[in-house]
Amino acid sequence: MSDTNWYLGFGASETLFAMNQSYRDSLASASEKEQSEKLLALLIQFADECLDQYFINPIERVKLNAMGQKIVSGGVSAMKKTIHLTLKQVVKKMSKADRTHMADYINSLLKPLRESSRYPTYVAVEITPQLRERLNRAVEQGREQGVDAIVKDYSDALCELVDVALHSYMEKPLGMMKLGMVMNKITSVASDAIRGAAQTVIRKTIPSMSDREMQGFFEFSESILYPHPA
Repeated sequence: MSDTNWYLGFGASETLFAMNQSYRDSLASASEKEQSEKLLALLIQFADECLDQYFINPIERVKLNAMGQKIVSGGVSAMKKTIHLTLKQVVKKMSKADRTHMADYINSLLKPLRESSRYPTYVAVEITPQLRERLNRAVEQGREQGVDAIVKDYSDALCELVDVALHSYMEKPLGMMKLGMVMNKITSVASDAIRGAAQTVIRKTIPSMSDREMQGFFEFSESILYPHPA
């Protein structure tokens, strides 16, 4: 049995790291209004960094074609708008206990995956060995046989990564909250909308990539997976 786990992750900015610490500190003495404001700002920063790291950075890195850039930037803009609106509604309904649970959960996502002079910590969620293997197999086959051979398999694996991220970054923490039937419905609709937009971006963008762009994207998808001792 392997003694290494694999994580989907990215380096948290110093801003996100500091905002998380500031929010945790506020739980001890700040007013409920200040706590809510700090939490909302933290969650928006968190969501924006996730989307930028997983969608915007790779298209800049591989110098994606103009049509691909338009699809990705439009999809990310729609996702950010949905997330921001949802968070504003959710955070104001949170109890003190909810805010504490959220602080602990966010903190649990921050892991020292590797030593880095650039990032104080990493935002990371564990992925299954099966998903790791599917991504590896698609990348290896794509490098050997060309992009056309793996478009569907690779897109499917990336969509599964989206599901893992969405569950860990949104559905799981919000599921811990006692938000009531109406807010649960709002978050469920938002989650479905974000998932749909993300998967649409992937399924439209991957087939439009040239071999050169795809080689760069293979490198990107490998760079967001981190080994860590179990």
